Amino acid sequence: MDPVTSIGLASSLVQLISFTGDLISKSREIYRSAEGNLVENSELSVIVKTLEAQNRRIAAQAASLRLSSSEPAKHLLQLCDGVRKLTQELITTIEQLKLNSAGGRWASFFQALKSVWKEQDIADLLRRLDRYRQQIDSVLLEVLQERLRVFTETSEDKNARIEQNFSKILESLQPGSQWQRQLVETARQAVQTQAPPNVMQLDDFSASLSAGAKDDRERLIKLRMLESLKFADMRDRYERIPEAHQKTFEWVFHESDINESNSKRRWDNFATWLMSNNQLYWVTGKPGSGKSTLMKYLSDDTRLRTQLKVWRGDKPLYTGRFFFWNSGSALQMSRIGLMQSLLHEIVSQFPDEIPRIFPDRWQYQVYFGYDSRPWSWSEVSGAFKRLVADSSKMFFFMIDGLDEFDGDCAELASFLLKTASSGNNVKLCIASRPWLVFEDAFRHRPSLRVEDLTLKDIEVFASDKLTENVMFSQLQEHDPKNARALIEEVTEKSSGVFLWVRLVIKSLLEGLQDGDTVDDLLARLYFIPRDLEELFQKILGDLDPSYFDQASQIFRTVRASHVPWGEISLEAAPVTESAATKKTTQSRDDWSPLTLLTLSFIGEDPQRALSTKYGEPMSWDQQCYNAERMRRRLNSRCKGLLEVPQHTEQGPNAKVHYLHRTVKDYLDEDRAQLFLVSGSKSSFDPHVALCSSLIRHTKAICPKADTEDTSSMEAFGDLLKQFIMQCHWLERRDQPEYVPYLDEMNKVTDKIMDAGEQGAYQEWDLPHWTKRIDPYVGATCRVHSLFDYAVIRSLTHYVRVKLIGGYSFANNPNKEYLSEQATKTSLKMAELLEDSENGVLATPGTTLYEQSIAETITSSQPTEYLTVPGSEPMHEPGNEQKWHHKIKKSWMKRLSLGKS
Repeated sequence: MDPVTSIGLASSLVQLISFTGDLISKSREIYRSAEGNLVENSELSVIVKTLEAQNRRIAAQAASLRLSSSEPAKHLLQLCDGVRKLTQELITTIEQLKLNSAGGRWASFFQALKSVWKEQDIADLLRRLDRYRQQIDSVLLEVLQERLRVFTETSEDKNARIEQNFSKILESLQPGSQWQRQLVETARQAVQTQAPPNVMQLDDFSASLSAGAKDDRERLIKLRMLESLKFADMRDRYERIPEAHQKTFEWVFHESDINESNSKRRWDNFATWLMSNNQLYWVTGKPGSGKSTLMKYLSDDTRLRTQLKVWRGDKPLYTGRFFFWNSGSALQMSRIGLMQSLLHEIVSQFPDEIPRIFPDRWQYQVYFGYDSRPWSWSEVSGAFKRLVADSSKMFFFMIDGLDEFDGDCAELASFLLKTASSGNNVKLCIASRPWLVFEDAFRHRPSLRVEDLTLKDIEVFASDKLTENVMFSQLQEHDPKNARALIEEVTEKSSGVFLWVRLVIKSLLEGLQDGDTVDDLLARLYFIPRDLEELFQKILGDLDPSYFDQASQIFRTVRASHVPWGEISLEAAPVTESAATKKTTQSRDDWSPLTLLTLSFIGEDPQRALSTKYGEPMSWDQQCYNAERMRRRLNSRCKGLLEVPQHTEQGPNAKVHYLHRTVKDYLDEDRAQLFLVSGSKSSFDPHVALCSSLIRHTKAICPKADTEDTSSMEAFGDLLKQFIMQCHWLERRDQPEYVPYLDEMNKVTDKIMDAGEQGAYQEWDLPHWTKRIDPYVGATCRVHSLFDYAVIRSLTHYVRVKLIGGYSFANNPNKEYLSEQATKTSLKMAELLEDSENGVLATPGTTLYEQSIAETITSSQPTEYLTVPGSEPMHEPGNEQKWHHKIKKSWMKRLSLGKS
């Protein structure tokens, strides 16, 4: 039997036995959770998860033993089966404890166990664990001895053969694993002396195995803790920042002042600051001036560390960087995300100090195992303070985009200043727009303003980009004076804004492609506004009229995919009527922006999402064709304001992004939205279009939950999260159009998850898929159907349509719980449920909305999404849209007549 496998298996067994024994035997209070509670159901769930994971690992490691015919291997297999059986008994008991003692709290796990077991039973369990622990030592020793004796019977020099086997085993062990070497050394001594190990040797063997198992478990905890600090898009913003153009920004590492011809004002030399004891440097500049590109350039250049040597001396240097991004996920724009990213990057370099830096979370994992709780600000900020308090290390941090932080910028500035002044071993280079809050905070610190120092860089960039064009190269050859004049005009007019230059160069290259002369190009340049927002407006105004409607739809859809995340949270309770008018700042959940494939469906009739069958996936070639066609539309309709930087690598799954934050800011303004809507010929609701497109995307990829490839299900999770958010957004704006799409997505998801008809409650005890998508209901609520979810999350239009259509709330097994939740979160929902029980909704004319629906029902056949008792649902495609139009028409008519 392979000695490495046997040692690893023995280590896993010892870890499981030690974890279980420590958990039970410590009858004192071992941990207080962050909420101030004692051991409770949440901790019991963590314990179960840990025990199950360790049991699975042991089963996987022991699989090879079942093919072995050696006696020691059989003995080790029997030990594995015994320990796993004992562990399963404990898991069953804990699950019973959770069910019988909902909401219970105990001073320790021992006390919790005493509520279902007699004290004698607990003592017996500990004795059984101890016996298994002792047997592991002797069985592992047998396995190793057997391996060392291989071929010694036929060898003339048995000791030489033992030494050969010993050397081979050592070569296969983990590098630097002293405890594993000691185990094999003890086994070798026993084989060479041909006598059983003495008591001291056995004690040393057992101690080495216990220490090794402890090391293995602690290493696993450290890896898990580092992994919990990571988040999916931690490097996303950094990777999206364009690389600095060659030969630009070179001046930043020069110790002498920049040439006066390239600078509009004096600046604090950056290279000098790197070598000094000054602790904070502020990079500022206009929007689009290249601050983020400069910060990326600095963080990647090896000269940074070289010039920091004077400051750090002989102490080790650790660097971390973070790029705030307000178009990304919640963590990309939050202070918690900042801390998690910096801590992960730095602490990964010395993981042995994790217990010191994260003492509370370390203790929790040692006692209970897995820890899936989200990080809190108090945890990460405290850990960061402990990190930089180590004066034996030097820390250099680069933080970009302070103006993209979604909290109080004054508090962020204050935190950074305190960090910079915490000790002489910390340096920070930070970047932001020149907002007053940052000017006030950093006015007395070394700084530079990017647009004042990049005149030469912009000239190099403009010249290189234009020269890449064949026509301009010929112009330089035949008319070098005017070619030079054009470059100088671009440089002078740019005012130091690289983004402006990028867009202008694109326009000039289009002119060259169309055969423009120098005079034409200069005239084109003359009419281009200097101001970025005015330039954006001109770009939109110059769109081909035949493309404007499509461009309007694209811009509005991309914006609609972002907007809800600023107001709606999938982690917060539904907004109550009393709080609906209050402005709140809610965090955004992790999400993926629109892909090319999703966006490719927005031009279709939304009804195709309802009529297209699930189970007939789109081929990969067709998906790629749709995505490429959409990419070309973005280029021709949106004139570079939207881009897909990873389309070559990711194809249909590539994400659509704004060219720059300034583009997003401009398109968020009322004047831009008014311009896009007023110039559009068609009636188009981007949020409804997104609901339809996300369903079409889901049906196109046909994700499967029962395959080893999880990529399609991960993509499906992103689609569901976006879809649910759009439904909430439409509900918040009192638009019922989402209802049929929500029903359709529910049917599709049930097929994907193979959930069956949960709406009929044949298996009502099963949780609904929304619990996986919405953290709020997933963490706290009993949700067994889409109707349950709609009640708890205040999707009033959906619930109203279902009730009017004949859904029986009285027969819902979850009725009492739902009524209680509705009373707490939404008075409107509570009244709606009460009216349904009292039969009020069955009488036409109860409210404006019900009367409008009643009139619609009498004038048309009922649809799949709106039925009355005794009627047959109609499945003909297209009727849902007609139904909505009729409801709206009836509604508006009654409003005009003053009816209610």
